[in-house]
Amino acid sequence: MKRFLLGLLAFVLVVGAIAFALTPTAAKQYRLWRDAKAVEDYRNAVDALDTLECGTLLTQARDYNATLRRADLWDAFEEADADGDAESEVLDVCGRGVIAVLEIPKLGVTVPVYRGLSQAALERGAVHLSGTSLPVGGEGTHCVLAGQGGGKFPDPLNGLNRLIEGDCFTVETLQDTLTYEVRALEAVGPDALKPEFIDPEADDCTLMTAVTEEGEPLRLLVRAARVARRAVPLEDNTQLLPGWAARMIFAAPVVLAGLILLALIEWLRRASKRRQLKRMRL
Repeated sequence: MKRFLLGLLAFVLVVGAIAFALTPTAAKQYRLWRDAKAVEDYRNAVDALDTLECGTLLTQARDYNATLRRADLWDAFEEADADGDAESEVLDVCGRGVIAVLEIPKLGVTVPVYRGLSQAALERGAVHLSGTSLPVGGEGTHCVLAGQGGGKFPDPLNGLNRLIEGDCFTVETLQDTLTYEVRALEAVGPDALKPEFIDPEADDCTLMTAVTEEGEPLRLLVRAARVARRAVPLEDNTQLLPGWAARMIFAAPVVLAGLILLALIEWLRRASKRRQLKRMRL
């Protein structure tokens, strides 16, 4: 019985170690797969629209943006706005809350942009901050997108602090792809966030995430302005693995656990047989 318990303990420890080692990779692959699926659904919904429909939706979004005189920067990580701006619904063409696609080539990041704000939405992708311009571009706009970054497990906007002046990212909305160039990074306390007047000649986009420096919670703001050129990939280390590779990652703990269990059963069978032979000799 003692040997059986020791074998069982060894089995549990080995399986636990394997699962612990593979958890970050599995979590990243699951997030990438989930994001890719949401982005694909959004793009398919956009492809199903004709040019006239897209133009009508863009016009409605731009008409709303024209009514804004300031961008309401507020703490997306402490406050909640489950529904978001009612006007953002016009961009939700797939009916799942996705209104755009954010891509940061340098970081290998491609995530859906959701309307409405909740903890779940922040963990699934970027979120449009209500009270700021809708992500359709144009003069006199300032769109703010927020997302989790820097957590223990892969977060949608991990690595924003690695961006530098001159790096680019894109925001894809309906049939348009807008490119923004980073102009500055700014870390401020949550209480320092406040409404900012929108420059009538500017076309700005700010990315926001939560960071911690010396134990103090801060909000990292990546401020960018629209440019004519397209973003060029500089780094690509977060790609979704091929299907067979992803399946191997998830299946490896199960297969190894099965092999260890079979080995344990065989060991117990042989131990039992040896005890029987020993009794027969006595």
